[in-house]
Amino acid sequence: MIHGTLDAYLEAALTSRRSDRQQRLNHIGVAVAADSGSHVVAAVLHASPAFAAGLLRGDRVISVNGAPYHPVYSFNPEPPAVPEPDQRSFRLFVERSGEQREVELSPVFNNLFDSYRSAVEPSARQFNMGNKVVGYVRLWGVSRNANDLIVLQAVMAGLRNTSSLIVDLRNAAGYLSPEHLALFQPAGQRDYYSSPIALIVDETTTGHAESFARQLAILDRATAIGTATPGGFHPELSVPWPLEANTPSDPQFEAALALLGGLI
Repeated sequence: MIHGTLDAYLEAALTSRRSDRQQRLNHIGVAVAADSGSHVVAAVLHASPAFAAGLLRGDRVISVNGAPYHPVYSFNPEPPAVPEPDQRSFRLFVERSGEQREVELSPVFNNLFDSYRSAVEPSARQFNMGNKVVGYVRLWGVSRNANDLIVLQAVMAGLRNTSSLIVDLRNAAGYLSPEHLALFQPAGQRDYYSSPIALIVDETTTGHAESFARQLAILDRATAIGTATPGGFHPELSVPWPLEANTPSDPQFEAALALLGGLI
C-alpha cells in the first residue's frame, strides 16, 4: 500500500513494473514542498486541474473544503482504504503574496507518472522575438515506452523550425534514453534539433534528467541556466529562484529567453 506523499506515488510508478504498485490516485497535478507545517506549490503540471485553475509555483495551499490541506489525503481516503475516482468539485484556499484566494477544481484519477508523461506535449510553446521564434518544451516525464518517444518526436517536429529552443528539465521524471537524446544532437543520419539550446535545471533535476542535461551541455550551442543539481551539475548561468520568493514570474525561464534573444 502506497501512502504518505505524492513523491511516494511517483517513485512507486517509476521503480515498479507491477501495476498494483503503480497505484492510481486522485490528484490535481502539482508538486509540493512542506514548509512550516503547510505545503507550498513547487511546480504545476501543464494541462492539469491545478494549471487550469491558475495555481502558481509559490502558492501556499491552506485548506481544501474547509479542512487543512494534505497533498494526498485531501482527495483520497487514508490507508488501508484504496483510492477510487472522485470527480467532485473541491474548494481550495491558497495564499499568494500575502493574500488569500479561493479556487475550485476537480482532481484527475491517474497513475501520477502518467500525468507527468501527459504534460510534455501541452507544454510545447513558441514565442515570437522580432522576426525570430523561440521554442519551449518541458520534459516533465518520458519513459522507454515507444509511445513516449513518438510523442516527443512529434513535439520536436513542431519545434524544428524555431530559431532556438528552451529545454526545461526541472521536476523531470522518467528514463531519458539515447533515443530521446538523438532528437537534440547528431546521431548518424537522423534529423535532430541543430539550433541554439538553453537548458533549465535546478535542485529538482535528478537521475536521468541530470545525465541528459550533462550530455546536452557538451554541445557548443547549448547553455545551461538555473541552479546546481543534486549530482553536482552547475549551469553556466546561475539564476536562483527560491521557492519563498513567491513570484508569479519565472526568472530562470526569462533568463533563458533573454539569452537566446541575444544569440539569434
